[in-house]
Amino acid sequence: MIASWKRCVVGLAAAAASAATLLAVAAPAGASTPVAESQGIQVQAVDSATPVTVSDLVSAHPESVASTLYCAVRDNAFGCQQGTPGDGLVVSILYYDPNFTGSQVVIFNPAYQVGCTSGTGDNEGGANLGAAANLISSVRTYHSCDIKLFDGNNATGTATGWLDAAGTLGSMNDRANSFKIS
Repeated sequence: MIASWKRCVVGLAAAAASAATLLAVAAPAGASTPVAESQGIQVQAVDSATPVTVSDLVSAHPESVASTLYCAVRDNAFGCQQGTPGDGLVVSILYYDPNFTGSQVVIFNPAYQVGCTSGTGDNEGGANLGAAANLISSVRTYHSCDIKLFDGNNATGTATGWLDAAGTLGSMNDRANSFKIS
């Protein structure tokens, strides 16, 4: 575990029907049952054809559960939605430190079994970062997804281009307040 990890504790604070931003610390389903090494789970260098679920990430890095926020996104919706970590596919991980280290926000879509569509003209979800606002320093996406970070809430203000992986965010370092997935 990296000693410089910042710790976050955020409680589940919204009802299922709430449109408010929802970032929650939760132990994903299957977190207590590690995935066998022989299955070859790849967390960082994953091919888009290889499904990566939240429980895969926890199995590979169980020490990160206490410093991980989870956000379920859904197509054509803004805000973290109701979803159980472990359902669907991971679409992006936002890291608090450069070079894909530190605490993280795992963004997943509970409905996905394959991944994002190609191109960046569609809306595959987004949300305000809430407790993680102004803390993000690197990002990585999975399953043909792209992410765009914004310095304002509700996907407004200065934005990055569409990102697949960025070990540093340049002028947007520690400035992101919201994101969109495409």
